[in-house]
Amino acid sequence: MGGISRYVANFKVCKFPNPVYPVNPKYVDQELGGYKFYESISSIPDDPPIDLALIAVPAKITPIMLEELGEKGVSFVHIFSSGFSELDSEFDKTGKKLEEELIKIASKYGIRILGPNCMGVHNPKGKMTFLMAPFMEEGSVGFISQSGGIAVAHGMRSPSLGYYFSKNISLGNQIDLDLIDFLRYFKDDPDTKIIGLYVENLKRDGNKLIPLLKEITATKPVLLWKGGKLQTGHQAVMSHTGGMAGEYKLWQAMARQTGTILVDDLKELTEMVQTCLTYPIPKTLGTAVLSMSGGTAVESTDKVELNGLTMPRISENAYKKINEFIPEVNSNLKNPLEYGGNNSMEATLKTIGLLAEEKQFSSIIMGASPEFIVYRRGNSLDDYLKDLSTALPPGSDKLLMCVTSSMTMSSAGIKLNSQFRSRSLSHGFVAYDSTVAAAKCCFRLWEYGQYLERRN
Repeated sequence: MGGISRYVANFKVCKFPNPVYPVNPKYVDQELGGYKFYESISSIPDDPPIDLALIAVPAKITPIMLEELGEKGVSFVHIFSSGFSELDSEFDKTGKKLEEELIKIASKYGIRILGPNCMGVHNPKGKMTFLMAPFMEEGSVGFISQSGGIAVAHGMRSPSLGYYFSKNISLGNQIDLDLIDFLRYFKDDPDTKIIGLYVENLKRDGNKLIPLLKEITATKPVLLWKGGKLQTGHQAVMSHTGGMAGEYKLWQAMARQTGTILVDDLKELTEMVQTCLTYPIPKTLGTAVLSMSGGTAVESTDKVELNGLTMPRISENAYKKINEFIPEVNSNLKNPLEYGGNNSMEATLKTIGLLAEEKQFSSIIMGASPEFIVYRRGNSLDDYLKDLSTALPPGSDKLLMCVTSSMTMSSAGIKLNSQFRSRSLSHGFVAYDSTVAAAKCCFRLWEYGQYLERRN
């Protein structure tokens, strides 16, 4: 039974409210996860009617199963099975022929197919999931992935980053339902505020994708991770989902035309999700950097400017006010602001409040060390989070972006940093693991804002 047993077990764990019918003639009179096995599809009760069937059999017999499901009146089928066009070679198109046979049967009965070669749907509201350890809290992120592994990895990682999904879709080979179908769904889905994509290839004309993305990005950010950018990646795409990848330059041009935000990997995708969930669009590229030492201040400045942001000087008025409670001895208060040994929490919060009044800054990137604050200063993590959540005055449109660091890399310090990151979103800020990540995310969000301004 393999992978299918996980799906069935998840229905029980997630308290799926409707009947579940495992079908396998080998196990008649037995149960799987408390659900009784049936000998055949035709032996399943007709009331209530079946909404969705999940096929997990060898590829060569999937057409037989689909025919039986059509006769049963099933309208939606998720084909978990692999062994189709993704395995074809120049000399053997057996998988493609199987897919064509499935489409003929589906057309005959009016069936819509998800897959084959995919994990299916994670839907917290609907109480169904493909995740190994279900994270069923409802969120506002819609994710569409041509890779089942990436859909699972994102699903398993997101709770530690402070966000959850409205739906998480694994597409597979897209012989019927495809990227465009689910984008259309997410466009109008009130539960989805942000859309993330992992895309390897298109199965339809790209000209249909561009106007659809323009519609979506007018109200919802779309984050795109394009897999298979270079030649070797193209070959990997062909062997993964059975389709050509397309030139990356074309995808870049499409992103510029539609306001789609490009990212390079899963880490960048999750960082941009956090950013879009948390912050307003920055009005300028100006950023202030708060650092605890001179060396890290110089490094942070380089990283900030190399990734598109600018670092204007603070005003003379703000400088004088900050100098009233932070002495210039062992500190540098221009921008970056380097505290040296004068970085008390009280001083940090006062500084942030003054920087929030500076029009030349839209973002404030500050070094944050939960390990130092908790273990050296004796503050609790709860107090630290609360202090940062109220650092900006009410109604401020500034972005307070934290960059975490650990003094010792001890297991306790790493755990503390992880807790800080996972709880940061609920306190109104993002805790990034590098200045590069914070700067990149801020710049990309600013670019999205510029696109919205141009189209209005």
